[in-house]
Amino acid sequence: MIASSGAPINWRLVGRYALIAIGIGVFLYVLSLIPKTVEVFVIAILVAYALAPIVRGLQRRMPRAVAIVVVYTALVLLTAAFFLLLIPATYDQFQLVLANAPAYIDAARNFIDAAQVYLKQHLGPLIATNQISQIEAANMDKLSSAVEAGFGSLSLLVLGIGNAIVIVIFGVTLSYFLLANSDAIRDSFYSLFPDRLQSHARYFSREVARVVGGFIIGQLILVAITFLLTYIALLIMHQPFALLLSVIAGVCYAIPYVGVVISTVLGFLLGALQGWPTGVIVALIIVVTSKVSDFLVPKVMGDSVGVSPIAIIFAVFAGGELFGLWGLLLGIPAAALFKVIWMLWLHPWLTGRPVVIPDVPDATEPAPAAKPAVPAASPVAPTAS
Repeated sequence: MIASSGAPINWRLVGRYALIAIGIGVFLYVLSLIPKTVEVFVIAILVAYALAPIVRGLQRRMPRAVAIVVVYTALVLLTAAFFLLLIPATYDQFQLVLANAPAYIDAARNFIDAAQVYLKQHLGPLIATNQISQIEAANMDKLSSAVEAGFGSLSLLVLGIGNAIVIVIFGVTLSYFLLANSDAIRDSFYSLFPDRLQSHARYFSREVARVVGGFIIGQLILVAITFLLTYIALLIMHQPFALLLSVIAGVCYAIPYVGVVISTVLGFLLGALQGWPTGVIVALIIVVTSKVSDFLVPKVMGDSVGVSPIAIIFAVFAGGELFGLWGLLLGIPAAALFKVIWMLWLHPWLTGRPVVIPDVPDATEPAPAAKPAVPAASPVAPTAS
C-alpha cells in the first residue's frame, strides 16, 4: 500500500478559520440591524482619529487628560460658532430660493418660449414646435409638482437634520471616551494577536492612525479651503447666494470625483436664476476652486493614503453603491486600509513570503522615558611598579 505524500490536514486550524469566518459574518449581520448605532460609532472613531494628533502634540506640554479637555473645549466652541454664524444665514438663503421658486419656473418657461420662437424663425419647418410645446408643458408641470412636494417635505427635511445632529452629538461624546481610553483599547487589540504577530499588530495600528487621521484632517482642511475660495470669488461678483453655493461646494468636495460634479451642476442652476451667463460663471468658479484644492492635496495630505487613482475611483463608486453616502466619504481610507491588510496578511498568506515590518517608533503610543545617561568610565592611570 502506497503512503500518501501529501501533508495531513490540520483540522484544528481549519476549524479555527471557519469559526473566524462565521463570527465575522454574524458580526456584520448584527451591525446591519443597528445602522444608527453603527453611525454613532463610525463618527466617534473618525473624530477620535482626527483629534488624536492634536492631543499628542499638546501632551508634550501638559498632562494627557488636560490636553483632551482643551481639545474638546475648542471643538465645542468652534462648532457653536459654526452653527450660530453659518447655518442660519445658509438656511435663510435656502428659504429664499424655495420662496422664489414659482418666479424661477416662470422665467424658465419664458426662456423656453423665446428659444422656441428663435428656432422657428431661423430653422422654420425643420423644427417641430408643437412637440417642443408639449415637452415644455409636461416638464414644467413635473417641475411645479416637484417644487410643491419640496415645500411639503420641509418638515421631513428638518426632522432628518435634527436626527443627524443628535447622532453627531452622541458620536462626538463617545469619541471623548475612546480618546481618553485609547491606551486600554490599543492594548486590548494587541492582546488578540500571538507574540509572533505583535509586530504586525503594532504596524497595523500605526498605519490605521496615519491613514485615517491624515485623511480626515486633510479633508477638513481642503473643504475649508474650497469653501473660502468659492465664497470670496462669489462675493466679488456680488452673487446673492454666495454663502449657500460656497457651503454646497465645500461639503460636496468631501465626496471624491462625484461631489465636484454635483456642486458644479447645483452652482449652474442657482447661478442661472440671474441668467445663464451667471450660471456658467458660477459653475466655472466652483470647478476652478476645486482644482486649486486638488493641487494642494499632496501638500495637505502627504502620503497618508498612498492609493492609485484607479483604486480610488473604484473604491468611491463601489462604496457609494454598497453603503450610500458613508461609502462615498470613506471609500478612500477603506481602500488604503485594505492595502495595509493585503501587505501584512493576505499577500504573505497567498505567496508564502514573509513581510518585512519597518522598525518605526509608534506615534500612537507615549514616548518611553529617557534613560539616564551613564557616565563613561575614566581611564585609569597606570601605577608605577
